[in-house]
Amino acid sequence: MATIKSWSEEQGFGYIEHPEYGDLLFDFEACDFHPEVGDEVEVLEVGKRFDGSPKAIKVVCSSKPRDGEKPPPPKMY
Repeated sequence: MATIKSWSEEQGFGYIEHPEYGDLLFDFEACDFHPEVGDEVEVLEVGKRFDGSPKAIKVVCSSKPRDGEKPPPPKMY
């Protein structure tokens, strides 16, 4: 697992704190959810940036609904 360290809605990119890659760049195209700082995520695919450094290509967040889906109903106790 990894954690979103920073996210700029205006610029459309941010960084994920990843145990293997360190600070890993990602952008809105990598996500199928609305990213926020602190989200626990799983990086499914890593590619390379123009300078050869790693970049997250596919990022998922199991605690959030995918874009276009309804959020899960609240838990009843």
